[in-house]
Amino acid sequence: MDSNNKDDLSIIAAANKEMLDYFNNLFLENLEEIQELKTQSFEIDIKIDELEKTKDVYAFKSNSRKSVFSPNISDDTDYVRGQVIDQQIEELKNVKEGMYSKHRNLEIKLNGLKRRLNSLNQAQEAIQRFSPAEYTDEDEGFVFVETDEPTKKEVNHGHNVLMLDAFDKAFIATLLDRNIKSNMLTMTNKLELLPYLLGTDISRAKLTVKEAIQSSKNITGYVDDIGNRLNGAIDSDKALWIQIDEFINRQRDNNPEYLIDADVDCTDYELTLQPIFVINTMLLLDIFFDNIFKHSNANKVDFKLNITPTNIECEINDNGIGINDNYLSTSPWYSSLHKAQEIIYLLGGTLNINGDITTGTSVRFEFPL
Repeated sequence: MDSNNKDDLSIIAAANKEMLDYFNNLFLENLEEIQELKTQSFEIDIKIDELEKTKDVYAFKSNSRKSVFSPNISDDTDYVRGQVIDQQIEELKNVKEGMYSKHRNLEIKLNGLKRRLNSLNQAQEAIQRFSPAEYTDEDEGFVFVETDEPTKKEVNHGHNVLMLDAFDKAFIATLLDRNIKSNMLTMTNKLELLPYLLGTDISRAKLTVKEAIQSSKNITGYVDDIGNRLNGAIDSDKALWIQIDEFINRQRDNNPEYLIDADVDCTDYELTLQPIFVINTMLLLDIFFDNIFKHSNANKVDFKLNITPTNIECEINDNGIGINDNYLSTSPWYSSLHKAQEIIYLLGGTLNINGDITTGTSVRFEFPL
């Protein structure tokens, strides 16, 4: 390659890299804006729910039977408060509608950016195949000098892991706010009314106590759910094969309409694995079985897992409707299958998912210990 050609190729490579960086940054900015809109939308839903419950409290205070010994309560005042709350709810709904429209436009824009990024990435790969890191007359060809800098693939995976981690934290925070805090506020409102009800309507007071107890039970259930999402149900000290047996039995109990055939083979039942392998194996199984139950329309699952001192191999087959070959590009970036892909990548393993309406879906993954 002569000097002029090398210079021209360098100019093309620099221009493509500049455009790639620009669209990458634009893509990330839009992605972050979409995530922020989703968080704000969750918060608006919570606020609307709180206002609806507050409105119900005022309506109840206005319509409840009063004792002749109870102080007079201004129904007009409560009616005005109810109108103010109605107006606030309507305003929040209008804001949410505007946010939804903006979110939809950003999704369309994001899809366009994704297409441009794919084209630029392909161009970058093509340029790299012709771009010399070092040229020698002896070889009459290219010598590519290895560096310790991360490859493009590794940078993308690192970014994906950080984004998924941020999404998980935001989602847990939303659950805490929507399920725990909301139920606690509801229970507080009911308990604040209780002294008044005890003197005016004992039947309603009893019902309010029952509702407060139910809210308390709901909170306990939500806490358990959040604990499970934070891996609280996984015991890293217990043998992996035992936890898998327990996991399969739970799936059978919770999903009796599915015939689950399981085969767990462990070459050494005394084998002690590091917690990272135990936790992530259970996370992967939870992801793949959850996808089967939610999306496959299957009724039979074949599960095989092999544990050796050197690696873990797993195969899960169902007889459902199959899966789109482009599932990673068509599903949201925060989907559980994206998360599974990144977990297996970080463990140094491989993942293969394929299938169709005739054969169902087949999931195979393995990673070294």
